[in-house]
Amino acid sequence: MTGQNFNLAHSGGMDGGELSDHTCLMGNPLESDEVGKMCFNPAKNWQLDWYDGQGPGDYKILVDPFQTETSSFQLVGIGEYDTNTAEAGPNHPVVIKIETHNITGIFLGFNRAAGPNAENKEAGDEITIIEAGNSGKYYSQSYLKAHLLAGETYTDESFASSGRSLTITVKSIDLTTTPGVANVTITLQPLCSN
Repeated sequence: MTGQNFNLAHSGGMDGGELSDHTCLMGNPLESDEVGKMCFNPAKNWQLDWYDGQGPGDYKILVDPFQTETSSFQLVGIGEYDTNTAEAGPNHPVVIKIETHNITGIFLGFNRAAGPNAENKEAGDEITIIEAGNSGKYYSQSYLKAHLLAGETYTDESFASSGRSLTITVKSIDLTTTPGVANVTITLQPLCSN
């Protein structure tokens, strides 16, 4: 796989299989390196030096729900990254990493089926939620945890072993604009007070 040349590990799906995340080239959805227009999943894009370098930047946002319990963002897909310019309007992130304060990272991306990602094999034009080890910085197997359409919510019942639930809600997805945008809200359950 091409991604192995970039030190990327495999991408597993919601079934726990090592190569079953077909939103990502590292899940081997095309069973070939030479066919199809597909990109990597958000965890792999966080690891790569592309889109503003490795880790956080203008296009890769780090969110800490323990600091800010509710955050909202407009995401742009990797497939339309080249149209996400200051001249076209505000720059929107292509990857959001949710800080867990442990070795596991949670990554969000808009799997926009356009441009170099036009032929992805799973969850086109949906928000994907990916979990990866090594905080997403280094070689690590990743797993697709969920993919969401507009109006859908994913809940982690005990986020980062905190006993507090974290919800990721897709408020809307607009494919009529260039770039297309997905509005996402991340909310950590408040601490109980007596």
